[in-house]
Amino acid sequence: MSRKMMSDLDNKTGYYGYSSELGNVSGKDKKKKENKGGSVLGVILALIQLVLSGLLVYQVVSANILSTTYLAVLVIILVVLFAIALLTQKGGRPARTSGKILSVIISIILGILLFYMGQFLGFLNNYSDGKKVSEEPFVVFVSASDEFGTYNPKENYRSDTNILAVVNPKTSTVLMISTPRDYYVPIIAKSVAPDSYDKLTHAGKYGTGIAYDQNGSELTSSGWNWAQEVTWGVGNTAIMDTLKTLYNIPVSSKNYHYVQLNFTGFAKLVDALGGITVDVDKSFSTKTYASYDEDNGERKTYKYKKGKQEMNGNEALTFVRERHSFGDGDLQRNRNQVKVLKALSSKVLSTSMITNTDSILSAVGESFKTDMNIGSLVKLQTQLMGKSEFSKTGWQIVSYSVTGQSASQKLTWNGLFKSVMLQDEQSESNATELMKLALDGTDYTTLESKAKEYQASDNK
Repeated sequence: MSRKMMSDLDNKTGYYGYSSELGNVSGKDKKKKENKGGSVLGVILALIQLVLSGLLVYQVVSANILSTTYLAVLVIILVVLFAIALLTQKGGRPARTSGKILSVIISIILGILLFYMGQFLGFLNNYSDGKKVSEEPFVVFVSASDEFGTYNPKENYRSDTNILAVVNPKTSTVLMISTPRDYYVPIIAKSVAPDSYDKLTHAGKYGTGIAYDQNGSELTSSGWNWAQEVTWGVGNTAIMDTLKTLYNIPVSSKNYHYVQLNFTGFAKLVDALGGITVDVDKSFSTKTYASYDEDNGERKTYKYKKGKQEMNGNEALTFVRERHSFGDGDLQRNRNQVKVLKALSSKVLSTSMITNTDSILSAVGESFKTDMNIGSLVKLQTQLMGKSEFSKTGWQIVSYSVTGQSASQKLTWNGLFKSVMLQDEQSESNATELMKLALDGTDYTTLESKAKEYQASDNK
């Protein structure tokens, strides 16, 4: 046999013509090690995915933003994804590779979700003070005080806008009852005698309703002649109790809240929301009552045309303050305030509020205050968003403006005779009935129809 033939035989079969089992075994072992290494890496990635899934579920439970049903769905989805990632590691190389890629992608997504959930939980923790809200109906007194700049914590303010928002999460309705600022009402307060009448706007100056002398001693109603002569405890108790008594609102103190903005905070809120769209009833033009621009003292003239109009903060503020351009003065201003608040509410109560709440609150800063637990309010919104009925309609807003007759009456605040708006018993009765219907869970269509019927009757 030639050397060439022997060499070829050795190359094919090994020495003496037998196949080399040692070489083949070595190749198989190498392949097994590679497969084993690939499987181990895949299992590790799947376990990382499982840990991240567990952390996400923990954060969602801590935030309490999903119903039990939706939470169960989330857990099932995460378990299925983990099972898929794990089982692929028992298949061939293509399956194992796909499983690793899937685990990496899912882990990245989970990491992003964990980051934002952490931000969200941090926000809830930062705004955890105040009375909590739940799916139980509640009432919010919305006030815009006639001052600029930051709130002085030692001072009470007149209330230029006075709206009671009856919120019923179960029916997804918000009823807004607007009361004119000059409404002539009996002040309900500890240091005020019964049947002491004043403008509603002045009720804000009575603060907690407790009067003090120069030495800080508490006074009874007989300890002063006119309210402006004494010091009043800082708060909103007097004006809130006055409105609650006026309309006989059947709501407990834990479900009766306030939100207060001054003019600066109002304008900043509108701008932070990107402006609002308002349906203007009548065309008019007017100058601002003061400069809203701290860097420029010049008063500007704003023009409003009938129909839908985009407004920024200053335009909206001028719009809600104007009354001299209208024949029915304060009543039209009252209607304009409701229009603007409805436009604001539509944005504030939208899904974008969830992601922008922190920046919005930062924008209004110290020109805003409330006794509400903002974190619980955001939780409520996220919980409602998870319900199919709410996702179809969102918040549905109904409005009604109380009316009255102009007159001149003596004020308890300073003893002077001033222009006021006398109470209209029928209009007040209408407002009371609407609030009770909203609190009792009347559906939006019925509530809206009733409010329009009452408003049309008032305007005859």
